[in-house]
This record gives sequence, structure tokens and C-alpha cells, in this order.
Amino acid sequence: MPPFKDEHVLIIAPGSQITAAQLGLPESFTPPRYRFPTRMFPGTKPDEWEPVKIRPKPTPLPGPAEPTSSGEPGDTDQPNGQATNGDLPSSEQANGHPVPSEDVEMKEAPAGEETTAATNPASEAPPKDTPQQEASQQDVPPDAPPDADDETTETFEDDLWSTEGAVYPIREGRIENWSCFFALLSHIYNMMSPPFHMPVLFVAQPCWTSRDHERITQFVFETWKVPAFCLMDAALTACYAYGVPTALVVDVGHGKCDVTAVTDFQVNDIGRGIAIPDCGGHAMTKRLQQVLESDAFTEDMAEQLKRSPICEILPTGVEVPQGISNDAAPNPAAAASTGALDSGINAKDVDGLRPGQAPRGPGIGTMVGEEGLNGNEEENDGVLDVAAIVARDNAAELLARREKEKAEKAAAKKGAAADGLKIVRLRNSERERASFTYVDFLPIEEPATTDGEQKGRKRKREIEVGVERFMAGTPLPGVGEGVIDTIAEAIHHAVLSVPDIALRSTLWENLIILGNGSRIRGFTPSLLSVLHTRYVLSPSTATIFTSELPSNFTTPVATPGTNTPIPGQGGHTLHHPGPHGVNPLLVAATKNMMQPNQHLPVPGQPGSVLDPGIHHIHRGFSQTPNSIKMVKAPDYFPEWKDPSVHGMEEAGFLGAQVAAKVVFIVDQGNSKGFLTRSEYNELGPTGIHDCAI
Repeated sequence: MPPFKDEHVLIIAPGSQITAAQLGLPESFTPPRYRFPTRMFPGTKPDEWEPVKIRPKPTPLPGPAEPTSSGEPGDTDQPNGQATNGDLPSSEQANGHPVPSEDVEMKEAPAGEETTAATNPASEAPPKDTPQQEASQQDVPPDAPPDADDETTETFEDDLWSTEGAVYPIREGRIENWSCFFALLSHIYNMMSPPFHMPVLFVAQPCWTSRDHERITQFVFETWKVPAFCLMDAALTACYAYGVPTALVVDVGHGKCDVTAVTDFQVNDIGRGIAIPDCGGHAMTKRLQQVLESDAFTEDMAEQLKRSPICEILPTGVEVPQGISNDAAPNPAAAASTGALDSGINAKDVDGLRPGQAPRGPGIGTMVGEEGLNGNEEENDGVLDVAAIVARDNAAELLARREKEKAEKAAAKKGAAADGLKIVRLRNSERERASFTYVDFLPIEEPATTDGEQKGRKRKREIEVGVERFMAGTPLPGVGEGVIDTIAEAIHHAVLSVPDIALRSTLWENLIILGNGSRIRGFTPSLLSVLHTRYVLSPSTATIFTSELPSNFTTPVATPGTNTPIPGQGGHTLHHPGPHGVNPLLVAATKNMMQPNQHLPVPGQPGSVLDPGIHHIHRGFSQTPNSIKMVKAPDYFPEWKDPSVHGMEEAGFLGAQVAAKVVFIVDQGNSKGFLTRSEYNELGPTGIHDCAI
């Protein structure tokens, strides 16, 4: 098989709402070049699908017939002296469609017609099949209404704006309509026009079954005739994007959330959170629509509010902003009598000073005093060096320049004082009410206006909302937990299900959060705050376990430190003599210090002392982590650093590009990372199970 080229690799990442695709691997990996809506529309015929909505084309009503002119050719009823087509045949005037006055190539008439015209010169009507009529019939617009004798035909047109009647083949990551899904893949293939020698990499959703993998493999090989095909798990693409072999991947989609623990580039299926319902972006949209139901919010309005900067999920413990309560109002009696805002021992005025206390200054009536008394510039503004001015010829010019400088200084001081009185702009989390721009589309039947921003079918308006914009992640009525709480529990369950206990702490410190459902402002900080509040073991709490100390004696011990063993010297037994010793059952319950087929030592029973040759091996906490950290985003892809255009929420596609480069270009099938055409002919669709990553 000839080696593949970078410009021939095709990558497709299907999603519930958007399917990302790209043909070719650039030198520096970029976000997906194409984003196709994951939807299709029923066609005009059964079992046919179209990428846009097809609707009947409205036929304009015929207008009234134009009045004809009975005078000379120069007489006309039209403005600007335009001539009417009154000398056209009556059959065409009745239809109300004027024929364009274009030059018509005249042909020579047959000899018989010339004889007829010569013998009957008084005939005014032209012959039935004259070239004038043939040309005029050809110039009639195609959308003209047919005559009564003609057969009526219905015409269709594309509606690029409407989503009515759209069919979404993927719901919560699962493929529900295979016919529609394959039609979408065919549309993507035709739009991109890939070459024949084209390897394909598919990003598979975690909820896809083995049968789903086989059906997709069969379609790609038998329909597109590709030479190689690779099916890669979506959680692994995130690890390839961040360059870590072990990570805890949280993929928040449109209607679901996937939580996967990846250890050494191997997906742990045990305890994996697959397609957790009501934990995606759509659930947060429905929650916003519910809390704003009194304001007649539609689902589209709630979706645009969720995507706006004013919608935010506040971290744990942060209260929503509220108005000033009556209890916080100042005491008017104290202000009237003493000039202070309150009374008592802590009474202060508006400047934060106690009654009778002079401000620090500088200025008149302050502690520091008036400015400019220590040889400053302001002190010498009014002093003129008369001798120096008289000695020069341009005395008037110097005086005018000095006055101008003084005026500029005074204006600058005035502007600085005005800037100091400006109100400090509050953050979004501190404002009780805020507004966002809502964009909707006019119906096709309603004519579009032509003024300003409403030109076309778009219509913009400002909508103001209150603290409801902070409730996207709050639980529904009657439900104890919200979206953030459910995802946090799934993360904890996925980590505890990893068989290798030593890697659990690594998973807690390699957390990856991606997916377009996590684009909402404050989602990641809120999730981290919930995880820290529920599951992190603080350092102060960890000091109660004395096995963390590098000593074989329990603490506190009433010794001056002389009995503390020196590191590196002979081994000691792990029993804890004395009433102050720590219960070894407690130590074993919190640390992985037991070897296979080893029983817990029980104090007071024979054989309870461990083997002196066995040293204490600390593998870290398995139930609760000491810290939770996010994996740092890669710095060597500059196209992924602009948060205003795109962020790392689509890092799975970046990992797919890295994997395609490794599998198809670098490895070239040596590690069986993809299924070749010859292997498919031999094994069939089931051969993808031996090559899927």
C-alpha cells in the first residue's frame, strides 16, 4: 500500500448538533474547517433526504394589464417617455407580461409568404407564425403564470432559514435514524470532494455499540471505497490533544455527559459514565426557560441567553446579588446631628472619618495642609522672572505661552477630579439585572423591513433579565441535585472504579473538561468548587494519620527526639506500643499498605506483628484525593488559543488530528491502528474490533 499523504486524510467527528469535518492535516493543527448541522430534511420523494428544507415556491399573482397607447409611436403614458408594448399581439397583452423590446434577428420569409404579402398589402395583422411572435414567446419569464390551457406544475425552493421538520439522527450520542445518518455522511462526502486514495478517521461516541461500529465500517468501505479506516473513542482523542496518557475526561455535550477514566491510553469501561442524561447544555437551557417562564421565554430565547456573557454559573458558596435591604440603610438621625452615617462608638461620616476628625489631605483644612508650600511647581506659578522676560524680544509670546500652560494644567486637574467621581463598574456576578441581545427571524410570510438592523429576516431586541440568569445549573423543583452535582458524583464513581489504585490520585490531578455544553460561563470553576468541597481531603485533616510522618514511632511521643530513627538505617516493626498508638485498622483503611493475601494485624493476638522485612509502602489516598487539578492546555497550537473564536471545548477534534498523523502517516499500520481494504475483504465489518483505538 502506498504511504498516505497529509492532505488526503479525512476526519469526521459526529455530534448531536454539529458534525465537525476536515480534509487534510495542516502543518499546525487548526480547529475544524467545516461544521455541518447534524440534521437532514425529508425530500420530495420517499426515502430521500435533503440538507436544507424544501418548500413549495409561492407563485406571485398576475398584475393588471398595462393600458395601451392609441396614438403615434411617440405618444406614451409611461414616465420618462418609455414606450408601451401596445403594438404587441393581444394574446400576450392579456396575460399582463410585457415583452422586452430587444433586437430580433429577422429571417427571410419563404417565397409563398412574400407573394401573399405583395398581393394583399392592406392586411394589418402579421402572420400567425412570424418571427416576432416566436421571439416574444421565448422572452416570456419562466415564472410567468401559465395559460388556462397549459398544465399547472408545482415548483420548489430551498429555505435556508427554517428548521421546521428537521430530523436529527443522533440523540444523546446514540444513532436513532440510520438512513438519515448515512444521508448526512454522504452529503459531507460530496461537499468536501475527497480524493480516491483517502484514509478516514471517525471519532466514535462512547455509547456506540459494537454493532454500530460494524455498520459504520460497512458503509464507509462499501460506499466510499476507502483504502483505510480508523474508529477512535472520543475520550482517547482528548488525551491525544493534551498529550497525557492518564486523564479523567469529562465531555459535556448537548443532551448528555460522558465521564471516562483513561489509564495509559486504555479506556476503563468499568464505572464509566456513558451518556448520562439531563447533564448537557440542553438541560441547562430548559432550566433557564423554566425559571423565566413568567417572562414568556421560549426555548430559543433561553438558548441565546445561555450563550450570552451575562449567563453564569456561580461557584459553591457564592450568593446571587440582591438589592440593598432596609437593615443596611444609614441612620438619618445620626447623620443630621453629627454628620455621621451611624451613631455609637463606631460612628463615621461619608468619608470614613469620625465626627470632628480632619481629613489627612493635602488641601486646605486638612492635616497635611495646602499643596505647593515646599518648593513645588504650583508654588512658583505666579512668580515671573521679569529680568529674563525683558531681556528677550518675544516677551508677549512667552507670557501667552505661560497662560496657556496654566490653563492646560487646570483643565487636567478638573478632568482627574471628574474621573475620580465615576461609578465603579460592577462585575456580572454583582449586578442584580442585566440585558442581552436576542436575535430572531421573521416568518417567510411576513415582509422584511428595510430600516437599520432589521434589514432581511433578522430582528434584534434587548431583553433584560434578573438573577434567573445564574440558575442554569440549579436543580429542578422536586430534584435534589442539579447538573453540576450529578457530574461530580459520576466523576467520583469513575475514579473509584479504576482497578489500579495507584493511578487514582493521578486521575484526580489530570482532569480534562471539554464539550460545547461546558461553554457556559462559570461551568468549569463551579464544577471544580463542588469537587473540592465534597471530595478533597484538606492538609489539616490529613495530619491525623501518623503514617505520613517519616518515623516508625507514633506522635506525640514524650522524648527529646533522641529515639527518632535515622532514615536509611535498619528496619523496624510497624507495631505501635503503648496506649497512645494509632489503631492499625484505621491506618489500613485509609492507605493502601496491605499486600496481596495479607491480613490485618490485630493488637493483643499472636502473630499480629508484621514481618520486619516488609517496609511501609505509601501509595496515596484511594478514596479521597489531596488535590484536584486541570491538565494544562498545549501551547504549541496557536490557532487554539483565541478564546473569542474557539476554545479547548473542541479539543477532541484536535486529538483526532494528532491521532490521524500518528496512525496514518507516522505508524502506517505497523501497530494495526486502522483497518485496510484487504483486511476488510477478508474479515468483513467485524474486523474493525481488532483495529479500533
